[in-house]
Amino acid sequence: MRVLRAILRQFWGPAPSWGWMLALGLAAGFMFGIAVGLAVVRVGVREHWNFVEVLTLGDNTALPRPVTPPPPGMVWAKVLTTGYCPCAICCPGSDDNRTAINRDVREHPFGIASDRLSRNDPGLFTAGTMLDVPGYGHAMVDDVGGAMRQDAKKGIIHLDLRFSDHQVARRWGRKLLWIAVPADSGAARLAPASDQAGR
Repeated sequence: MRVLRAILRQFWGPAPSWGWMLALGLAAGFMFGIAVGLAVVRVGVREHWNFVEVLTLGDNTALPRPVTPPPPGMVWAKVLTTGYCPCAICCPGSDDNRTAINRDVREHPFGIASDRLSRNDPGLFTAGTMLDVPGYGHAMVDDVGGAMRQDAKKGIIHLDLRFSDHQVARRWGRKLLWIAVPADSGAARLAPASDQAGR
């Protein structure tokens, strides 16, 4: 304690009382808690009757429900998006630089991965579906991912968005967005009627 008082005396002159130090520590802890509380965002995903909460750091707020009608032949659906890149960390064991529909990711660095792209059962989207994702842009569904298959079984529309840079993909993180999806797609059938607009 004498060492701490000596250090404080060097910076602040006479050492403050213990009550003052306790109040200062509590104030610093309170401010730290506020800062962390503002940085942590709760992203909710409906699973029929359950509610899954994902805590993420950063500005990953969910966009509000669109107030305009979707384009013709489309419906609004709430979609969980995750950023990824074709590196060994995001895609272990896939070093051929090819998507599920054989597109070279070096020529097409941006694209969307869905649950499956088979001809018999396309899942949420058919291969080649073009989607406009707010904050990401216009991109083709050209790849698949295991996490999307597992979430689709739970009733969650989940898409992976491909980036060319790992740090950019990490900054995207996970975002809950409203996306216009084709009205005849599996994603439109999977989205609860309450989460659709303009059908």
